Amino acid sequence: MKTIAIILVETVILSLFFSLEALWVLWGGIGAVIGFYSLAEEIKKMTVGSKPKKILPGFFMRYLLYGVILGIAAFNSAYALLLAFVGLINLKIVPFLSYK
Repeated sequence: MKTIAIILVETVILSLFFSLEALWVLWGGIGAVIGFYSLAEEIKKMTVGSKPKKILPGFFMRYLLYGVILGIAAFNSAYALLLAFVGLINLKIVPFLSYK
């Protein structure tokens, strides 16, 4: 929930500087939310699953997703790439803000 709130606040603030290009933060934010969900599902599989694997396929799928998100943004413009990266970096920022 904090991720979505941060993404929306970033989008509103960055829209003052980048107008409609600030929507690329939402594009990257969608990737961050999907990444969180994918990671949570993979952790559930690891705790319930039978034999632990060294490398899980979800790991590669998440980074493929991040690559596609950044690739699509990069084909648009440099600002789009930067703003999509800001949306994706929320994946790393939110756990620090949620620390108790």
